[in-house]
Amino acid sequence: MAYAAYGDIESEFKNLEFSTSKALTPAEVTEFISQEEGVINAAVSTRYDTPVTGTEAVKVLKNISIAIVACRVAKILNLKKDIPIPAGMIPQQLNEGWACRKAEKLLEKIQSGKVVLDDAEAVSSGQGVSSYNSDNSICPVWKRDAKQW
Repeated sequence: MAYAAYGDIESEFKNLEFSTSKALTPAEVTEFISQEEGVINAAVSTRYDTPVTGTEAVKVLKNISIAIVACRVAKILNLKKDIPIPAGMIPQQLNEGWACRKAEKLLEKIQSGKVVLDDAEAVSSGQGVSSYNSDNSICPVWKRDAKQW
């Protein structure tokens, strides 16, 4: 399940059809979306089961995916100057990379736990390091001046 779709990326670029731009094809844009979904899943998989399916969490990840893919597309369109792109078709925040940096910082905050995806399913304990004491709510007790192991 991709967080973003081809139409989401296309809507970021007003009046520009990728099928006629010759700089990028719809298949290439779709592949970029797939690649970014892998990156997003890798980043959030330490905290949440992937793919994330919570309604609100998906909205956040969709926003991140759209911003990163749109920045990638904007960079390619800017590099291929042999294809004239009329002014105003690439939003300024994409050209400057602002939206991409914001999305990447948000992804880092999710990964570090500073931003919580409320309705996303937390990673189950079986997917990480587990402890018998922790799993069984046993609090360790240490004695002073006694051999314990």
